[in-house]
Amino acid sequence: MSIQEQFPFAAHTLLPNISYPTLRNAIQHRAKEFDLPLAQDSETEIQLKTAYGTYRFWQGDEAPIAEIGSSRSDWLYVLKESLQDIVHELSPEIAKAIHWSDAQESAGNRPPNFQFITIEDVTALAGGFLRVTALAEDLSHFTTDSIHFRLALPNPERQEPQWPYLSDSGQTIWPKGEAALHRPVYTVRDMDISTSRLTFDIFIHEGGRATAWAQNVTPGTRVGLTGPGGGGIPEVDQITMYADETGFPAVARILEALEPNASGHVVLQQTCSASAHYPMPTHPGVSIEYVQESDSDLGDLAIETMRNRPDQMIWLAAEKAAAQKLRAAFKTEGLNTKEHYIAAYWTRPAISNTQG
Repeated sequence: MSIQEQFPFAAHTLLPNISYPTLRNAIQHRAKEFDLPLAQDSETEIQLKTAYGTYRFWQGDEAPIAEIGSSRSDWLYVLKESLQDIVHELSPEIAKAIHWSDAQESAGNRPPNFQFITIEDVTALAGGFLRVTALAEDLSHFTTDSIHFRLALPNPERQEPQWPYLSDSGQTIWPKGEAALHRPVYTVRDMDISTSRLTFDIFIHEGGRATAWAQNVTPGTRVGLTGPGGGGIPEVDQITMYADETGFPAVARILEALEPNASGHVVLQQTCSASAHYPMPTHPGVSIEYVQESDSDLGDLAIETMRNRPDQMIWLAAEKAAAQKLRAAFKTEGLNTKEHYIAAYWTRPAISNTQG
Protein backbone atom coordinates (compact mmCIF):
# COMPACT_ATOMS: atom_id res chain seq x y z
CA MET A 1 0.00 0.00 0.00
CA SER A 2 1.39 3.40 -1.00
CA ILE A 3 1.80 6.35 1.36
CA GLN A 4 -1.00 8.20 -0.42
CA GLU A 5 -3.34 5.27 0.21
CA GLN A 6 -2.41 5.13 3.90
CA PHE A 7 -2.66 8.83 4.81
CA PRO A 8 -4.99 11.73 3.98
CA PHE A 9 -2.00 14.08 3.68
CA ALA A 10 0.99 13.10 1.57
CA ALA A 11 3.73 14.63 -0.58
CA HIS A 12 6.91 13.56 -2.38
CA THR A 13 10.12 15.08 -3.74
CA LEU A 14 13.15 14.05 -5.78
CA LEU A 15 16.51 14.10 -4.00
CA PRO A 16 18.93 14.77 -6.88
CA ASN A 17 22.71 14.24 -6.70
CA ILE A 18 22.56 11.85 -3.79
CA SER A 19 22.90 8.07 -3.96
CA TYR A 20 20.32 5.78 -2.45
CA PRO A 21 22.93 3.93 -0.30
CA THR A 22 24.04 7.26 1.22
CA LEU A 23 20.45 8.24 1.90
CA ARG A 24 19.65 4.82 3.34
CA ASN A 25 22.61 5.06 5.69
CA ALA A 26 21.42 8.48 6.94
CA ILE A 27 17.92 7.14 7.61
CA GLN A 28 19.29 4.08 9.42
CA HIS A 29 21.38 6.39 11.61
CA ARG A 30 18.32 8.55 12.34
CA ALA A 31 16.27 5.50 13.31
CA LYS A 32 19.00 4.27 15.66
CA GLU A 33 19.60 7.69 17.22
CA PHE A 34 15.94 8.27 18.09
CA ASP A 35 14.81 4.64 18.51
CA LEU A 36 12.41 4.86 15.56
CA PRO A 37 11.13 1.69 13.86
CA LEU A 38 12.03 0.84 10.28
CA ALA A 39 8.96 -0.67 8.62
CA GLN A 40 11.10 -1.73 5.67
CA ASP A 41 14.83 -1.70 5.00
CA SER A 42 16.25 -3.13 1.79
CA GLU A 43 18.66 -2.22 -0.99
CA THR A 44 15.77 -0.71 -2.96
CA GLU A 45 13.47 0.85 -0.32
CA ILE A 46 13.47 2.03 3.30
CA GLN A 47 10.54 3.21 5.41
CA LEU A 48 10.76 5.05 8.73
CA LYS A 49 7.82 5.43 11.13
CA THR A 50 7.53 8.39 13.52
CA ALA A 51 4.91 9.82 15.86
CA TYR A 52 4.00 12.32 13.12
CA GLY A 53 3.74 9.92 10.19
CA THR A 54 5.83 7.81 7.81
CA TYR A 55 8.81 8.40 5.51
CA ARG A 56 9.37 6.23 2.47
CA PHE A 57 12.53 6.38 0.32
CA TRP A 58 13.33 4.47 -2.85
CA GLN A 59 15.48 4.74 -5.96
CA GLY A 60 13.63 6.42 -8.81
CA ASP A 61 14.59 6.55 -12.49
CA GLU A 62 16.44 9.87 -12.12
CA ALA A 63 17.22 10.08 -8.40
CA PRO A 64 16.09 8.80 -5.01
CA ILE A 65 12.51 9.76 -4.12
CA ALA A 66 11.25 10.72 -0.68
CA GLU A 67 7.55 10.31 0.09
CA ILE A 68 5.89 11.30 3.37
CA GLY A 69 2.42 10.79 4.78
CA SER A 70 0.56 11.91 7.89
CA SER A 71 -2.92 12.12 9.40
CA ARG A 72 -2.65 15.92 9.83
CA SER A 73 -1.43 18.73 7.61
CA ASP A 74 0.67 20.34 10.36
CA TRP A 75 2.33 16.99 11.09
CA LEU A 76 3.09 16.57 7.39
CA TYR A 77 4.86 19.92 7.58
CA VAL A 78 6.90 18.70 10.59
CA LEU A 79 7.99 15.67 8.53
CA LYS A 80 9.08 17.97 5.71
CA GLU A 81 11.14 20.13 8.05
CA SER A 82 12.80 17.07 9.62
CA LEU A 83 13.72 15.69 6.20
CA GLN A 84 15.13 19.07 5.30
CA ASP A 85 17.44 18.81 8.32
CA ILE A 86 18.51 15.25 7.44
CA VAL A 87 19.38 16.16 3.86
CA HIS A 88 21.04 19.43 4.90
CA GLU A 89 23.49 17.42 7.04
CA LEU A 90 24.42 15.41 3.92
CA SER A 91 24.55 18.38 1.55
CA PRO A 92 23.19 21.92 1.98
CA GLU A 93 22.97 22.27 -1.81
CA ILE A 94 20.81 19.16 -2.18
CA ALA A 95 18.57 20.39 0.64
CA LYS A 96 18.00 23.62 -1.29
CA ALA A 97 16.88 21.56 -4.31
CA ILE A 98 14.02 19.85 -2.47
CA HIS A 99 10.73 20.61 -4.24
CA TRP A 100 7.59 19.17 -2.70
CA SER A 101 4.82 17.90 -4.99
CA ASP A 102 2.15 19.94 -3.17
CA ALA A 103 4.17 23.17 -3.05
CA GLN A 104 1.96 25.22 -5.35
CA GLU A 105 -1.05 24.67 -3.09
CA SER A 106 0.57 26.58 -0.23
CA ALA A 107 3.18 28.89 -1.81
CA GLY A 108 3.24 32.26 -0.05
CA ASN A 109 1.21 31.01 2.93
CA ARG A 110 2.34 30.76 6.52
CA PRO A 111 3.70 27.36 7.65
CA PRO A 112 0.80 25.14 8.80
CA ASN A 113 2.03 25.04 12.40
CA PHE A 114 2.59 28.81 12.64
CA GLN A 115 0.08 31.23 14.14
CA PHE A 116 0.01 34.59 15.89
CA ILE A 117 -0.72 35.09 19.56
CA THR A 118 -1.71 38.37 21.21
CA ILE A 119 -0.35 39.08 24.67
CA GLU A 120 -3.00 39.76 27.32
CA ASP A 121 -1.01 39.91 30.53
CA VAL A 122 2.37 39.23 32.18
CA THR A 123 2.51 38.72 35.94
CA ALA A 124 5.31 37.89 38.34
CA LEU A 125 5.31 34.45 39.98
CA ALA A 126 7.14 33.33 43.10
CA GLY A 127 10.46 31.65 42.44
CA GLY A 128 11.73 34.04 39.79
CA PHE A 129 9.25 33.27 37.00
CA LEU A 130 6.92 35.32 34.82
CA ARG A 131 3.49 34.04 33.78
CA VAL A 132 2.37 35.08 30.30
CA THR A 133 -1.27 34.90 29.21
CA ALA A 134 -2.08 35.25 25.50
CA LEU A 135 -4.88 34.74 22.99
CA ALA A 136 -4.03 32.34 20.18
CA GLU A 137 -5.75 31.89 16.83
CA ASP A 138 -6.43 28.16 17.24
CA LEU A 139 -5.48 25.71 19.99
CA SER A 140 -7.47 22.75 18.69
CA HIS A 141 -4.29 20.77 17.89
CA PHE A 142 -2.85 21.28 21.37
CA THR A 143 -3.54 18.07 23.31
CA THR A 144 -2.02 16.16 26.21
CA ASP A 145 0.16 14.39 23.62
CA SER A 146 1.94 17.63 22.66
CA ILE A 147 2.39 20.23 25.38
CA HIS A 148 5.32 22.24 23.99
CA PHE A 149 5.64 25.05 21.46
CA ARG A 150 8.11 27.67 20.19
CA LEU A 151 7.67 31.40 20.42
CA ALA A 152 8.77 33.44 17.39
CA LEU A 153 10.03 36.74 18.76
CA PRO A 154 11.11 39.50 16.36
CA ASN A 155 14.17 41.68 16.87
CA PRO A 156 13.03 44.51 19.19
CA GLU A 157 15.20 46.93 17.20
CA ARG A 158 13.07 46.45 14.07
CA GLN A 159 9.78 48.31 13.70
CA GLU A 160 8.40 46.03 10.99
CA PRO A 161 8.94 42.34 11.84
CA GLN A 162 9.15 39.71 9.13
CA TRP A 163 7.44 36.34 9.44
CA PRO A 164 8.04 32.91 7.82
CA TYR A 165 6.33 31.83 4.61
CA LEU A 166 6.36 28.85 2.25
CA SER A 167 8.32 29.17 -0.99
CA ASP A 168 7.33 27.93 -4.45
CA SER A 169 9.20 24.70 -3.67
CA GLY A 170 7.37 24.17 -0.38
CA GLN A 171 10.31 25.07 1.84
CA THR A 172 9.99 27.43 4.78
CA ILE A 173 11.66 30.81 4.33
CA TRP A 174 12.60 32.21 7.73
CA PRO A 175 13.72 35.83 8.17
CA LYS A 176 17.49 36.17 8.32
CA GLY A 177 20.04 38.67 9.59
CA GLU A 178 18.64 41.48 11.71
CA ALA A 179 15.11 40.25 10.94
CA ALA A 180 15.80 36.75 12.34
CA LEU A 181 13.30 35.51 14.90
CA HIS A 182 14.27 34.22 18.35
CA ARG A 183 12.52 30.84 18.80
CA PRO A 184 12.71 29.51 22.39
CA VAL A 185 10.71 26.45 23.48
CA TYR A 186 8.08 26.63 26.23
CA THR A 187 5.47 24.42 27.85
CA VAL A 188 1.74 25.06 27.82
CA ARG A 189 1.05 25.59 31.53
CA ASP A 190 -2.69 26.00 30.98
CA MET A 191 -5.06 26.54 28.07
CA ASP A 192 -8.72 26.90 27.19
CA ILE A 193 -9.44 25.61 23.69
CA SER A 194 -12.89 27.22 23.64
CA THR A 195 -11.49 30.72 24.17
CA SER A 196 -8.01 30.07 22.63
CA ARG A 197 -6.41 31.40 25.81
CA LEU A 198 -2.87 30.14 26.45
CA THR A 199 -0.73 30.43 29.59
CA PHE A 200 3.00 29.71 29.90
CA ASP A 201 5.75 30.48 32.42
CA ILE A 202 9.22 31.92 31.75
CA PHE A 203 12.15 31.52 34.14
CA ILE A 204 13.90 34.87 34.62
CA HIS A 205 17.62 34.84 33.95
CA GLU A 206 19.81 37.82 33.24
CA GLY A 207 20.76 38.27 29.61
CA GLY A 208 18.02 35.99 28.31
CA ARG A 209 16.29 37.35 25.20
CA ALA A 210 12.93 35.84 26.13
CA THR A 211 13.30 37.20 29.67
CA ALA A 212 13.92 40.71 28.36
CA TRP A 213 10.96 40.37 26.01
CA ALA A 214 8.57 39.21 28.76
CA GLN A 215 9.72 41.95 31.14
CA ASN A 216 9.01 44.67 28.56
CA VAL A 217 6.14 43.38 26.41
CA THR A 218 2.85 45.27 26.59
CA PRO A 219 -0.71 43.91 26.29
CA GLY A 220 -1.87 43.82 22.69
CA THR A 221 1.55 42.91 21.29
CA ARG A 222 1.44 40.22 18.61
CA VAL A 223 4.19 37.58 18.24
CA GLY A 224 4.49 34.25 16.47
CA LEU A 225 4.08 30.70 17.74
CA THR A 226 4.91 27.33 16.15
CA GLY A 227 3.60 24.06 17.47
CA PRO A 228 2.50 22.02 19.17
CA GLY A 229 5.40 19.62 19.41
CA GLY A 230 7.55 17.60 21.73
CA GLY A 231 6.45 15.15 24.38
CA GLY A 232 3.13 15.03 26.15
CA ILE A 233 1.73 13.88 29.48
CA PRO A 234 3.19 10.45 30.34
CA GLU A 235 0.58 7.73 30.79
CA VAL A 236 2.53 5.64 33.30
CA ASP A 237 2.16 4.21 36.81
CA GLN A 238 5.72 4.92 37.92
CA ILE A 239 7.95 7.84 36.95
CA THR A 240 11.13 9.60 38.05
CA MET A 241 11.56 13.15 36.78
CA TYR A 242 14.62 15.40 36.60
CA ALA A 243 14.51 19.08 35.64
CA ASP A 244 16.32 22.35 36.14
CA GLU A 245 14.38 25.61 36.35
CA THR A 246 13.68 25.68 32.60
CA GLY A 247 11.72 22.45 33.06
CA PHE A 248 9.78 23.42 36.21
CA PRO A 249 6.63 24.47 34.26
CA ALA A 250 6.59 21.17 32.36
CA VAL A 251 6.95 19.20 35.61
CA ALA A 252 4.09 21.22 37.11
CA ARG A 253 1.84 20.48 34.13
CA ILE A 254 2.61 16.76 34.35
CA LEU A 255 2.10 16.51 38.12
CA GLU A 256 -1.37 18.01 37.69
CA ALA A 257 -2.25 15.52 34.96
CA LEU A 258 -0.79 12.24 36.29
CA GLU A 259 -3.31 9.59 37.26
CA PRO A 260 -4.13 9.54 41.01
CA ASN A 261 -2.65 6.04 41.41
CA ALA A 262 0.70 7.02 39.83
CA SER A 263 3.82 7.04 41.98
CA GLY A 264 7.31 8.41 41.60
CA HIS A 265 9.92 10.97 42.54
CA VAL A 266 10.87 14.41 41.18
CA VAL A 267 14.35 15.93 41.42
CA LEU A 268 14.37 19.69 40.79
CA GLN A 269 17.74 21.36 40.27
CA GLN A 270 18.16 24.97 41.39
CA THR A 271 20.57 27.65 40.26
CA CYS A 272 19.10 29.94 42.94
CA SER A 273 17.32 29.15 46.19
CA ALA A 274 14.33 31.33 45.28
CA SER A 275 13.17 28.92 42.56
CA ALA A 276 11.97 26.52 45.28
CA HIS A 277 9.03 28.91 45.70
CA TYR A 278 7.72 28.31 42.16
CA PRO A 279 4.06 27.17 42.55
CA MET A 280 4.71 23.46 42.03
CA PRO A 281 1.61 21.27 42.38
CA THR A 282 1.71 18.23 44.65
CA HIS A 283 0.68 14.67 43.84
CA PRO A 284 -0.20 12.13 46.55
CA GLY A 285 2.09 9.46 45.10
CA VAL A 286 5.03 11.61 43.98
CA SER A 287 7.73 13.02 46.26
CA ILE A 288 9.70 16.18 45.36
CA GLU A 289 13.37 16.81 46.13
CA TYR A 290 15.36 20.00 45.50
CA VAL A 291 19.09 19.88 44.74
CA GLN A 292 21.64 22.60 44.04
CA GLU A 293 23.27 22.87 40.62
CA SER A 294 26.71 23.04 42.24
CA ASP A 295 26.15 19.74 44.06
CA SER A 296 24.49 17.60 41.42
CA ASP A 297 24.48 16.54 37.78
CA LEU A 298 21.01 15.63 36.56
CA GLY A 299 22.43 13.36 33.87
CA ASP A 300 24.36 11.31 36.45
CA LEU A 301 21.37 11.12 38.79
CA ALA A 302 19.12 9.92 35.98
CA ILE A 303 21.67 7.30 34.90
CA GLU A 304 21.69 5.92 38.44
CA THR A 305 17.90 5.54 38.30
CA MET A 306 18.12 3.92 34.88
CA ARG A 307 20.43 1.23 36.28
CA ASN A 308 18.76 0.70 39.67
CA ARG A 309 15.10 1.12 38.72
CA PRO A 310 14.57 -0.23 35.20
CA ASP A 311 10.80 -0.36 35.87
CA GLN A 312 10.63 3.46 36.15
CA MET A 313 9.96 5.82 33.29
CA ILE A 314 12.68 8.49 33.30
CA TRP A 315 11.68 12.02 32.33
CA LEU A 316 14.50 14.56 32.00
CA ALA A 317 14.46 18.20 30.88
CA ALA A 318 17.74 20.01 31.38
CA GLU A 319 20.82 21.46 29.72
CA LYS A 320 22.01 19.74 26.53
CA ALA A 321 25.04 18.03 28.11
CA ALA A 322 22.89 16.23 30.71
CA ALA A 323 20.46 15.02 28.03
CA GLN A 324 23.29 13.78 25.81
CA LYS A 325 24.93 11.97 28.73
CA LEU A 326 21.70 10.14 29.56
CA ARG A 327 21.00 9.18 25.95
CA ALA A 328 24.53 7.81 25.60
CA ALA A 329 24.08 5.73 28.77
CA PHE A 330 20.86 4.22 27.42
CA LYS A 331 22.64 3.19 24.23
CA THR A 332 25.60 1.75 26.14
CA GLU A 333 23.21 -0.38 28.19
CA GLY A 334 21.30 -1.40 25.06
CA LEU A 335 18.07 0.13 26.33
CA ASN A 336 15.34 1.81 24.30
CA THR A 337 14.83 5.51 25.02
CA LYS A 338 11.42 5.48 23.31
CA GLU A 339 9.73 4.57 26.60
CA HIS A 340 11.31 7.62 28.28
CA TYR A 341 11.53 11.38 27.73
CA ILE A 342 14.96 12.98 27.38
CA ALA A 343 15.06 16.60 26.22
CA ALA A 344 17.62 19.39 26.07
CA TYR A 345 15.73 22.55 27.01
CA TRP A 346 18.75 24.82 26.59
CA THR A 347 22.45 24.83 25.65
CA ARG A 348 25.20 26.30 27.76
CA PRO A 349 27.26 28.86 25.79
CA ALA A 350 30.72 27.71 24.82
CA ILE A 351 33.55 29.07 26.99
CA SER A 352 36.06 31.03 25.00
CA ASN A 353 39.76 30.27 25.54
CA THR A 354 40.71 33.74 24.40
CA GLN A 355 42.50 35.75 27.08
CA GLY A 356 41.68 39.41 27.12
